[in-house]
Amino acid sequence: MDTSLYENKKSEIYFSGIRRDIINLIDNGDNKILEIGCAKGNTGYILKKEGYAKVVVGIELMEEQAKEAEKKLDKVICGNIETISLDFEENYFDYIIAGDVLEHLYNPWKTIQKLKPFLKEKGFFIASIPTIRNFNILFDLIFKGEWKYVDAGILDKTHLRFFTKKTMLKMFTENGFEIVNVVPNYDGIGHIIPGKHISGELINKFTFGLFKEFFVIQYIIKAKK
Repeated sequence: MDTSLYENKKSEIYFSGIRRDIINLIDNGDNKILEIGCAKGNTGYILKKEGYAKVVVGIELMEEQAKEAEKKLDKVICGNIETISLDFEENYFDYIIAGDVLEHLYNPWKTIQKLKPFLKEKGFFIASIPTIRNFNILFDLIFKGEWKYVDAGILDKTHLRFFTKKTMLKMFTENGFEIVNVVPNYDGIGHIIPGKHISGELINKFTFGLFKEFFVIQYIIKAKK
């Protein structure tokens, strides 16, 4: 993976956010958690501070971010999850988190297989993944003939793989996971009334859920080993 794609192109928010949407899917307790793409370690720090975890280990591609995370987590490994060797005990972690990571990998299917042995029996894998089956993306493709990459979002320049809800769920079930929860993250639409932000949840309500998947920008999947 070319780290130069990330350098000086990602905002501070990209590396500093706290993933409350992911934290909400974790049970309180003395959990051991592995976070892939831990950035500056802010989510892991909250997991420990608020009683969700006893141990948080991070893996981070970017060296500068990994150094920041080392100040907050129990251990941080700097490297590419697809190529580094992992020396954890098998069945060690209660949770493995991959928040907006799998779409950046050449082979996310193989990476899930690689990580699975380190997850406890009945442990959980939580991943947030953008969906390409989104109204804004399809609108531009069909009516404007554009597939325009940007610095952040569904068509992030650093994304290597693209998923729909169906294909991301299949990625887990074919690797021996049971889907426990799927949480959609809705976005608004700006094409229908230029300059106006129309809530995806509102449109979903008035269309009786028939087109709900087209107003989702991302799904958070909780899967059990």
